[in-house]
Amino acid sequence: MIVTALRVMNRRYFMRSLAALFLGLWVLSIPAGAQETDIVHAKPALWAVEKGENTTYLLGSFHLLPKNYKWYEGIIQSSFETADELVMETELTPKATAQIQGLLIKNGFFGGEDNLKNHLDADRYAKMLIYAKKLMGQEEAAAQKMKPWFMAMNLSILTIMSNGMDPNSGVDKYLEGLAKQRNMALTGLETASDQMMALIDHPLDVQAAMLSETLDQLDDFKAVMDNYLTAWASGDSDKISKTMVDDMKKYQGIYEALLVNRNANWIPAIEGHINSGKTVFVVVGAAHLAGPDSVLKMLEDKGYKVNKIQ
Repeated sequence: MIVTALRVMNRRYFMRSLAALFLGLWVLSIPAGAQETDIVHAKPALWAVEKGENTTYLLGSFHLLPKNYKWYEGIIQSSFETADELVMETELTPKATAQIQGLLIKNGFFGGEDNLKNHLDADRYAKMLIYAKKLMGQEEAAAQKMKPWFMAMNLSILTIMSNGMDPNSGVDKYLEGLAKQRNMALTGLETASDQMMALIDHPLDVQAAMLSETLDQLDDFKAVMDNYLTAWASGDSDKISKTMVDDMKKYQGIYEALLVNRNANWIPAIEGHINSGKTVFVVVGAAHLAGPDSVLKMLEDKGYKVNKIQ
């Protein structure tokens, strides 16, 4: 059944699905943008922790952006150009890609007789089928075998991409390219498998609730997503918290798995970078740097002085 479902998806769609697994935030935390002809100069929040003569920078990222958003300028550019090392949520290596493919196949689809129809109300199930056909070209037999988390992710990522968003324009991807050009050290805070399981490992009722809300939000996609992009581009931590973080708190298990627990797991590695004697540039999803359970708050609780420099 799993192999049959995978064969229904063409190669381009499968690779898009695979790419989406690296986003590091719940897919609904990714915005839709303005027309690509309108240049927008974004000012995302940038923080700094100083130790001796070196500084650890922390930048709030969006993993997919419209191509017309300009953010790599001013203090972000000058800070990055002084860095010895770029630290991302996870480093995508060929081995990591293979691991994610295995996890996707193992966890993305129902086995046996179970299917999505058993986990959604009739109206949302019908809506899911409409979007699956529209965005993925999938008929009911294939669509209903996708688990709720995987269906939610794919519907969201394909809607995002159809609205002008591009992984290659995302903050992480752009900085990774610059780091490779400069032969900078490049490391991750977690493994690809850790990141995947934070998204996957939830009871089916929680997954179904996430898919239900995804389906509801797709009906008003641009308005919902514009709020997230506006908050990120402003660099206003309160706005980011009220949009991205508060939205995730509706599902406590997902909030803890995707934000709170991962933030806590990253702290030892970030402390290591702060005390490494090097200038380090850390880029993580913007929601990880906002709200009461943020990386910044955890660092402050440990006695570090964190300064917002943009």
